[in-house]
Amino acid sequence: MRRSPAPELFTRFLARTTAWEGVSARGISRKHAPEGAPLDYSRYLRLRKEGSRLGGFAYVYAERSSINLRLHHSMAELRELGVTSARVLSTGHPKYRVSVDLTDETSLEDALTLAEAAYRAT
Repeated sequence: MRRSPAPELFTRFLARTTAWEGVSARGISRKHAPEGAPLDYSRYLRLRKEGSRLGGFAYVYAERSSINLRLHHSMAELRELGVTSARVLSTGHPKYRVSVDLTDETSLEDALTLAEAAYRAT
């Protein structure tokens, strides 16, 4: 978090989303980690709804104050939702193609709106 461009916004995003029913922030299992190795919390966290078989609904990167969401929307669909600060990624996992960089209150509200949509879909 020391290098995060918006640590306060990032902390507020995590506080709001982890207060939703059944949501927890988890570390990541490394691909070649030995069995029983602890989860890695250093690069990013996965927000997951308890009981979901779809995995996380968001991956959050503290160092960049960036949120990748389990949504596959076009820019037109994002505009229809009134979201102005998100972008559609062309690389990475195909189920996590909407991203928001937390830079101001508008981006925080957009990230929360989209996170709620992803949460409800998982």
